[in-house]
Amino acid sequence: MTRRLKVVWLGGRGFHSSYGGVENAIRELAKESARLEDIEPWVTGKGRSWWFVQKQDSGVNLVEAPKWLGRLGHAICSLGLLLYVIARVRPDTLFLFASGPSLLSVIGRGFGAHTVACLRAIDSQRDGWRGLNQGILRLGEYAATHVAHQCTVNSLAMQRFFAAKGLDTIYIPNGITPLAEPLPGYLESLNVSPEGYLLYAGRLDPVKRLDVLLEAHQQLPESSRPPLIVAGGKCKSPQYQTKLERLASKQVRFLGHVGQREMSTLMAHCSLFVLPSVLEGMSNSLLTAMGAGRCVLCADVPENADVVAGDPRVLFEADNVNALREQLTAHLEQKQRRQEVAKTIKTLSNNYSWRESAAAFCQLAREGRGG
Repeated sequence: MTRRLKVVWLGGRGFHSSYGGVENAIRELAKESARLEDIEPWVTGKGRSWWFVQKQDSGVNLVEAPKWLGRLGHAICSLGLLLYVIARVRPDTLFLFASGPSLLSVIGRGFGAHTVACLRAIDSQRDGWRGLNQGILRLGEYAATHVAHQCTVNSLAMQRFFAAKGLDTIYIPNGITPLAEPLPGYLESLNVSPEGYLLYAGRLDPVKRLDVLLEAHQQLPESSRPPLIVAGGKCKSPQYQTKLERLASKQVRFLGHVGQREMSTLMAHCSLFVLPSVLEGMSNSLLTAMGAGRCVLCADVPENADVVAGDPRVLFEADNVNALREQLTAHLEQKQRRQEVAKTIKTLSNNYSWRESAAAFCQLAREGRGG
């Protein structure tokens, strides 16, 4: 039998991290690739020991960086992990996730690994990135499309963006992660009922436009305004955090980061999942809501519109508080409309599978055998 291909997924914070879309995608893709007889998957991330640690979980080999290396920042940690896996694992293929880690393509190629950059959004366009930081992200995107052997994108909009510049990319969509087992009594502890609240799930990052949702929610009639559950980690910008607190009505509940079972419980029972973000690749949270059969509402950026097949009942004009408020009102006043949209969206979700996405990534590894 041919030797198994050693495939390393690098760029996330670890196999067990749920920090964001990169971590969730790497975990699901690696788990699915472990099912394949010719693939030996490895995932890198931060650890808590004094030196690098290797272990296994769900058929996936894990490499955890020492705690002190993680404290030096994500970029330095990723570099250290890359040098370690090149020296100790000797990978056949490197999958470098996101714009920053894609800068490491030159090192991967230099040591003979088949190097695939995996862009998840046009990170250099994010709000707040200016000067040197923005320049580094642009350089990472250049490395992804000019230095790496291949470059994948997870949205058709991104593929069109690069095609307009004469650059070839490979479209591999995200899959949908099934909900975990619900947590009994969790909704009651939040004093909300099934189908009785709105849900936002994501980082408290300006580009996610939670402020737009909070303002639209505040403008709903107080007598019929449902609770808005905000499930997301701490905001890195004190100014933006202050803005969010100022816009939030009394019916808004900031939960911070929640566990997998808690999030699954919230997702399974919300009356409406809202994604106001204006910069996405392919949103994992949007796909999860679709797979759960929830009614969704999202900003009409191309990345979202492609996923929901341009359904006008699901989209609202990005950054337009009035447009979002009108859509919220229409959905909240018409239960049948929510049910019809949820049914349509559930059907569309059948187009997305982590198993099929992992198969596509692993095929790139096979094609690149030998660097």
